[in-house]
Amino acid sequence: MKTEKWSFWAGPDDVDRRVTYAKDFKPEYQTNGAETERRIDAVVVAFRAETEIDLPHGYASGWRPPAINEATANAAKGSAHLTGEAGDKRDDADGAFAWWCLRHVAILAQHGLYMEHPVATVIRAWRTANAAGREPTPWCHLTTRAPATHARCYFPTTAAIKDWEAYRRIGGDPNGMSYVAWATLTLKKDKP
Repeated sequence: MKTEKWSFWAGPDDVDRRVTYAKDFKPEYQTNGAETERRIDAVVVAFRAETEIDLPHGYASGWRPPAINEATANAAKGSAHLTGEAGDKRDDADGAFAWWCLRHVAILAQHGLYMEHPVATVIRAWRTANAAGREPTPWCHLTTRAPATHARCYFPTTAAIKDWEAYRRIGGDPNGMSYVAWATLTLKKDKP
């Protein structure tokens, strides 16, 4: 069964994971995923209304069966993706949506969403792209499942906290910045 590219339910191959991994799919995951998508869509509408920025279509990752989650870099063992309670919304190269969400946590609260800090999604994507010599493909991880801290925006790992401190040391703007501005700061830091 084919599904739309970048959908909440499909992998990069456009194959519906609910079918391919049917043994891992439970009916409540469909309900969870539909609710997660609805809430994320509402935040995207608010973002678009304020910024007039069109985001890339769909999700970098939505529902993940255990085998896909285990093969996904930096995925948590008990990831909310496993139950359809998280979606990695595709973002533009500057991570505009993730930075906007960081500045608008009240809107996340209004829709019952929590987010991973952009250092774990945007800056990680920037570093990876820079090292590979390609365009960055950031995402914004949003979940309906509250983290242990109950913070609307949280650091998913201690490594993310260290990355944030490094970002701030090079002069990174805590409210967000463009990929080009970050790359310029990174180059300055690397020069003797």
